[in-house]
Amino acid sequence: MISFIVKTGDKIYDISELVTKVSFQETLNEGCSKLDFTYIKRDLDIKNGSIVRFTYNSVGIFQGYVFKISRGRDKEISITAYDQLRYCKAKDTLFLKEDTVSTITNKMCNYFHLSKGTIEDAKFVLPVGVQEDKTWLDIIYSSISDTLKAKQKWYVLRDEFGKVTLREMGNLYLNLILGDASLCYDYKYEKSIDEDFYNMIKLVAVDEEARKASVTVAKDDKSISSFGFLQYFEKVDKKYTSAQVKDMADSLLGLYNREAESVSLECLGNTKVRAGTSFQAVISDIGLDNRLIVKSVTHQFLPLHTMSLEVMI
Repeated sequence: MISFIVKTGDKIYDISELVTKVSFQETLNEGCSKLDFTYIKRDLDIKNGSIVRFTYNSVGIFQGYVFKISRGRDKEISITAYDQLRYCKAKDTLFLKEDTVSTITNKMCNYFHLSKGTIEDAKFVLPVGVQEDKTWLDIIYSSISDTLKAKQKWYVLRDEFGKVTLREMGNLYLNLILGDASLCYDYKYEKSIDEDFYNMIKLVAVDEEARKASVTVAKDDKSISSFGFLQYFEKVDKKYTSAQVKDMADSLLGLYNREAESVSLECLGNTKVRAGTSFQAVISDIGLDNRLIVKSVTHQFLPLHTMSLEVMI
C-alpha cells in the first residue's frame, strides 16, 4: 500500500516496512509541502539532504529532501522533509520586464536547477519594475495576486511529486463530493468579517516626478450600512492605465466584499485532494451545497488514510 524509497549518498533503500507514521501537509501558495514520518531504525541512518520518495496505492504523493531528523532513546526516528520549493525561500533582487508569473516561475526553476512540470501560460504581463530583497516565492505569490486582480485568473504554485508546476485553479476541479453522506465524518463552520473583508477599495497611483496622485475608489454603500466602513488601501504602479486600475478596484471589491465563510472538514482520505483543488461540498446542517477550494490539507496515512481540510467558500 505504501512505498518509501530513500536515497542517501549513492545508496537507495526501501524502508516501506519500517515506516510507522506518515503525514503530508501543504497550504495554498504558502511555500513548500511537508512530509513528516517516523521509521524504526535498523541499519539505515537517514541524513539531512537525503532524497525521499513516497507513494500510496501507486499514486505519487511526495518527493523531496530531508531537512530535519530527531530521535529519543527508543529506536523510532522522526524525519521532516520538504519538496524542492523549500530552496526558493532565498531572497534576491529581480528586474521584471515583459514578465508574467509563468516566465518568473521558469526563471526560478532554471536558477535553482529545479525539475519542472506543467507551467501554464498566465498571459498577464506584469508592470516593469524591480523586486528587491524578497524571496523568489514571495515575488511569485505577489505576481499571482496581481494576475488575479487583473484577469480574475487564480494560479497555484506547487510541487507535484518532484516537478514544480504552475496551474490555473479553474483547471483543478475534482469530480468529488464531500459531505454528510460522502467521506466526511466531522466539520466546523465559521462566518466572519474579521479578516479580509472590505467594502471600500482605495487604490492610489503616485507619480513622484509630477508630484501628483491618482485615486480610484470602488465601494458598496449597502454593505457599508450593514457592516460599517471597512477600507482596503493599496498603492499601484503608475504605469497602469485608469481603466486597468478601475478594473482592479472592482475586482477587489468583488473579492473582498463578502462575509468570509470557512469550513474545516475531517474526512476519509483521497489522494487527489491537494491545496488548490476544488470539490463539491454538501452539508445540510448549514445549507452548504457549493464547490469549494482547498486552502490547506493534511493527509494522515497510517493506520488509515484520513485528511483534514481547510476550504474557502
